[in-house]
Amino acid sequence: MSIDLNLTMDDIDILKNGDRTPCTAGPIMRRTGWNGGTWVHYVPNDDNVSEFTVEKSNGQYVAGFIMYGSENYADARQSTYRNFTSYQNTGALASASGAAVLTLVNGGARVLFKEFELFNIDGQGNRTVATTYQLNQTLKVSENGLLCNDPDGSLNAVGIVNPTSVGICCKVPGTDGKLGLDLKY
Repeated sequence: MSIDLNLTMDDIDILKNGDRTPCTAGPIMRRTGWNGGTWVHYVPNDDNVSEFTVEKSNGQYVAGFIMYGSENYADARQSTYRNFTSYQNTGALASASGAAVLTLVNGGARVLFKEFELFNIDGQGNRTVATTYQLNQTLKVSENGLLCNDPDGSLNAVGIVNPTSVGICCKVPGTDGKLGLDLKY
């Protein structure tokens, strides 16, 4: 019998590793937390240690996505060892010391995402229309920092002037609920 101390409900499944670079979560992300697969953009540094600081993308700017989710002590499954092995630290002190370096994936990967937009934008700018993904369809980043397939005009209506295409759909959500992305960004 063995014990898998790192058994987690991962937010993403990496099928092919892509380009990865270090970054640091900005103050908003540290306060609110994040899931693995959250798309981010660069922001001004908030201290002298954080050379490359990121916040959740608003769809206008996209640097890549965060590989691992943040710590979550409210979840009983995430005990202390989990937060230091499977999840990224959110504390400001850890970030200021350089201990909370995140992994930013920004090119050439094949990934399955558990979190993505389930609804498209309607005529009033709300996400109410059920989304259907198709193979080889261009995927973009929504105003919520999630993958989506909204037309550029709909994304323009919610403030994304130049939507960023990040890749193509390589797997449609099935019973496993995962959306596949070939990251071409």
